[in-house]
Amino acid sequence: YSTGGYICMNYIRRAMGDVVQRASTEILVVDDECDILPEYQEFFEFAGFSTHTSADPVAAVNIVIHKPDIGVVITDLRMAKLNGARMIRDVRAALPPERRVEFIILTGDASASQFELLPDVPVFLKPADTDALVAAVRAAMSRP
Repeated sequence: YSTGGYICMNYIRRAMGDVVQRASTEILVVDDECDILPEYQEFFEFAGFSTHTSADPVAAVNIVIHKPDIGVVITDLRMAKLNGARMIRDVRAALPPERRVEFIILTGDASASQFELLPDVPVFLKPADTDALVAAVRAAMSRP
């Protein structure tokens, strides 16, 4: 209900001529479930975020490194090639100290012990509260 309600409100705002402001920072959504990525992209675009997706967490590391406009990465935790926690650590290790990228974990695994390894990364369980997820992305974008 929350996703549908949120997307409906965006349709209503657009129909009324209210332009959704695009954030200057781009986001990357990483999930090895290819079927869900277009839905994530549509949802975050409707929320006003310039959004990229990747089904390959190894490729996602390179995308973040080479696209300086990406400031927030939303990632699944359990992925075949590279788990989300390891991907976050790899990105952090590869970036220069002056470049800050924020991370959000979006996972269906409520028992994941990986959460403790990254205490500074917010975790949302699927299906996520969409209002809270959008608020977390906005908060991540506003951090210096």
